[in-house]
Amino acid sequence: MSLANVRREFTRERLKIGLFGLFGVAFLALALPAFAEPMTFWTGIFLGEYYYASHELHHFVLGSFLGLLVLGVVVQAVRPSERVGALHSAIIMWVAFVTVFTLAGTFSPVFVLLLGLLVGMAIVHPAASDQLPSLESVDKRLAVVAGVTAVGAITFAGVELNAQLTLNDGHVQFDHYLFMAAMGLSVAGLALYGSARGIGWRYPVYAAASLLIVFGLASIAYPGGEQGSSLGVAGGALVALWALSFVALAEGGETLLERVRTRG
Repeated sequence: MSLANVRREFTRERLKIGLFGLFGVAFLALALPAFAEPMTFWTGIFLGEYYYASHELHHFVLGSFLGLLVLGVVVQAVRPSERVGALHSAIIMWVAFVTVFTLAGTFSPVFVLLLGLLVGMAIVHPAASDQLPSLESVDKRLAVVAGVTAVGAITFAGVELNAQLTLNDGHVQFDHYLFMAAMGLSVAGLALYGSARGIGWRYPVYAAASLLIVFGLASIAYPGGEQGSSLGVAGGALVALWALSFVALAEGGETLLERVRTRG
């Protein structure tokens, strides 16, 4: 390769890194002001200044959803080539959010702008084509469990979307059922994507599990029907245990793969 080609390649890579950072900063600059308040509603429950009785469960899930989405972008600031899964998780979650709100007739052009910034980050990501997991890396056992998880999560999302469109209560007013539906679709996408074991696969696996655990524990703490989406004590415990089992299977499968590679 000639010196001129080396310089062009170097310039191109620097340009990509610059755009990658620019897209990320732009996303955070637009998203954080809008996300900051809903991300922290739940803190009032512990600080004694909570004014949204019967919305506790939704605020816990909402804060977790937006927090994990933003975190997936923030962590790209350090060793992004090792954290591909975090960015892809943010994309999956935002696509779920946009899909649900669009189906409910509350589409906003800002949704597309934010999605474009996330996709732009993926296009110029330092990991380049290595971002895509290979078929050989798919954990079949985990994929089966992820598939079951996805079916349940998508079904739940459908129930919540229907509630938003057919009910007339305080949760509808604040679009809480839509956030829960977005959470359901996100869990489905994250679980399936995590089972592919691409670069940074732990982020989507743990993000899906975290959302389920928060939802499960919130259902246990707030089992009443006035919460709108609570599964009750038994249902919440089942969801939380399922999430923990999913993580355990994912980590166990990684250990098994390492043993196979070592022997090979």
